Amino acid sequence: MKDYIKPFYAFSFIILLFATLGCTDDCETTVTDIYYEPVFSLKSEVRNSVTIEPGREISTRGKIFFKDGYLFINEPKNGIHVIDNRQPTDPQNIAFIKVPGSFDIVVKDNLLFTDSYMDLVTFDISNLQAITEVNRMEDFFTAHGSLNYYNGSDEEQIVTDWTEERRTTSYKDECNSNGFFGPTIWLRQGEGFVQTALDNASAGSAGSAPGIAGSLARFALTGEHLYALDGGWLKNLELTSPLSPISGEDLYVSWDVETLFPRGDELFVGASGGMHILDISNRSNPQSISLYEHINSCDPVIVEGDLAFVTLRSGTECQGFTDQLEVIDISDLRNPRLLHTFPMHNPHGLSKDGDALFICDGDAGLKVFNSSDLSKIGDNLLAHDGSIQAYDIIAFNNIAMLIGDDGLHQYDYSDLNDIKLLSTIKILP
Repeated sequence: MKDYIKPFYAFSFIILLFATLGCTDDCETTVTDIYYEPVFSLKSEVRNSVTIEPGREISTRGKIFFKDGYLFINEPKNGIHVIDNRQPTDPQNIAFIKVPGSFDIVVKDNLLFTDSYMDLVTFDISNLQAITEVNRMEDFFTAHGSLNYYNGSDEEQIVTDWTEERRTTSYKDECNSNGFFGPTIWLRQGEGFVQTALDNASAGSAGSAPGIAGSLARFALTGEHLYALDGGWLKNLELTSPLSPISGEDLYVSWDVETLFPRGDELFVGASGGMHILDISNRSNPQSISLYEHINSCDPVIVEGDLAFVTLRSGTECQGFTDQLEVIDISDLRNPRLLHTFPMHNPHGLSKDGDALFICDGDAGLKVFNSSDLSKIGDNLLAHDGSIQAYDIIAFNNIAMLIGDDGLHQYDYSDLNDIKLLSTIKILP
């Protein structure tokens, strides 16, 4: 019996020795977490901060909207630049509508609608030399208002900014471990922090013809209704009497909704997880028709006839790894199906006029494709301006209006074989 036990203990000692030696093979790993503290402002201060100013330099690119020769460029969180673009070779920055918390724009007749954090604000732009605020729907948007829980029960304040703090810690880990893939983001909630993903997240008359929004818009007009994304919800207003709008039924779509594109009785909603198709034949009561799903990625969408064109892009705020253009058959709205996929660099906004398909491909610039043969779009590159960082674009009446990180660029595409740069307004930080 003793002869049996001794080898067992000897073997156990050897195993323990190797295990102990293995545990000393550690490496030091350094991790940086990012903490965001909310900055609060009084709602009354936000509401009293609207002013109309002379045209000034653009400092940040944002959403764009075109109407009757005038281009409206949002400067996120700050307001709206009004550009007289009746001569695209010589655009004039004529006014700035200072609106705290403005991120989106839409124009109906002579009225401009924009968000101001929690409020929806309406401006009369019939005289662009004398723009006036004419209506305000207080606390219309709840996604901003819901942030009040960061500050307890004080409903008179709103989160208007975030301050960033980076905290670095070190710990021991096995040298052959997979390691750490990136920083963790934390947001203040009450007395502590919660882990989360932080979204990235003004002479003349405006006339009465319909306007055109860029493909990254979260506002959409159709007939006498305005639709707007508010967090994961679709809100809608009847504008028969635009200074006394009537709220319709809100519809929850998805937490990851990003963009809106209207077409007749349908509304196409781009989301990071897919394209939602909504029935708006009853304008005041939208209903879901179907969802075309794709891998997680940022997703603006435009529609022409029975086709939808969707760009998917990767990046931190998109939490995806795919960069491509998708062409989708929507002839059966309840069963959209993928027709073709083409690789891209990092596509953002897009626009289409006839066979010309314009894609803002991030830091790869503007790309223009001939889309007459859907199966060969990627092989039919008509023009490429790789000198700009392209964000969103509106192509209309042979003029392409592109906003990028470095400015507003305009192109004449009347001859698709000879697309010409017409003008640039620089964005100056």
